[in-house]
Amino acid sequence: MKRCGAVLLAAIALAGCAKPRTPGVYDLTVGEAYQRLVENELKDLVYARQCGILIHVSPEGLANNQVVWHVRSSGQEVLQFTALLTPVGDKQTKVDIQIPPGPDGKEAYSHDQFYTRPAFNQPLRPAIDEQIAAILEGRPFDVSQIGAPTDSVCNAQRGGLETGARFRVDDKPGEGGY
Repeated sequence: MKRCGAVLLAAIALAGCAKPRTPGVYDLTVGEAYQRLVENELKDLVYARQCGILIHVSPEGLANNQVVWHVRSSGQEVLQFTALLTPVGDKQTKVDIQIPPGPDGKEAYSHDQFYTRPAFNQPLRPAIDEQIAAILEGRPFDVSQIGAPTDSVCNAQRGGLETGARFRVDDKPGEGGY
């Protein structure tokens, strides 16, 4: 019995010595990570953060080490963001997400920017990070990891959908949808 207790204590001690995961680094080659991302339209992210305008997200692969997602609504691109893939050793990949500046010069959809017809609820980066992690770790998207949405215009648009209103990215302020 004492031996079992000693083995259990040793196992617990060794579990605490496990190498911590570096944020943004995944146990996949660049090729494996690229393949998983370039085939993904980020449906969980869209479901969790989409506002009242209809958006379409399409991935585009570049040079086997970048994936750009184009977000379009009403025939126009409203946002794009990129995952840059860098090898870390032979079997790991670091993923850096690039999001262009929004209207106020800070990262688009960072947390408090104003959009007349927003495509995504803010902040967007935590949702992108979680979606990428879920894809590359082979697990379900976890909405509890992205925090509460903060965009009041987006929240109003999402509420409007429930009452039958339809919004377009090119609506003018004061128009209540179509």
